[in-house]
Amino acid sequence: MTVEPLENENSDKAEVVAESVEENKNYKWYVVHSFSGYEQKVAKYMEGQLLRRYPGHIGKTLVPTEEITHRKNGKEYTREKKLYPGYVFVQLEITDEIIMDIRAMGNVSGFPPMNRGKPVPLTGPDMKRILGQTTGATDKKVVRIQFKVGQTVRVTDGPFRNFTGVVESINAERGKVKIIFTIFGRKAPVEIDYKQVRMI
Repeated sequence: MTVEPLENENSDKAEVVAESVEENKNYKWYVVHSFSGYEQKVAKYMEGQLLRRYPGHIGKTLVPTEEITHRKNGKEYTREKKLYPGYVFVQLEITDEIIMDIRAMGNVSGFPPMNRGKPVPLTGPDMKRILGQTTGATDKKVVRIQFKVGQTVRVTDGPFRNFTGVVESINAERGKVKIIFTIFGRKAPVEIDYKQVRMI
């Protein structure tokens, strides 16, 4: 029998139940493989319906994301991008019954890397890195810059406005672009915010 996550679950009630659960010292982090695009639905099911079925055995769920910013036609757009598409991280005090219920869920293909035997929990260092990415402790907002190294660009703002140069390097994490200008016959590298630059 396949257990389908309910879309019309009372999400407020599920959140209250999830928040009321005390931190269980026996919890370990596991990764569940979901169908792409269903990560949030699977996470809500686990922290709602599954938690009510196994109180004290289900902890936090996590679908790690990062912010991606890019410019198009002079406008800046920001969106969230999943760091690990198709994966949901969940704290479990695992039992055979919980394993069977998760594997029977709709939109879930099991526990990677092998969907056989008892799932292996993530190590402390691995989970610390993943949590750091989510809270921003390790990764900052990523900027998607449209142009590439070697392209000719024009500066649209700041002290180098209307200057034309060639992109030497791009720092997406800082949102900076290093451009080589030719000033008075000499090449001068200048680092500029990507918002002040556009392709020619």
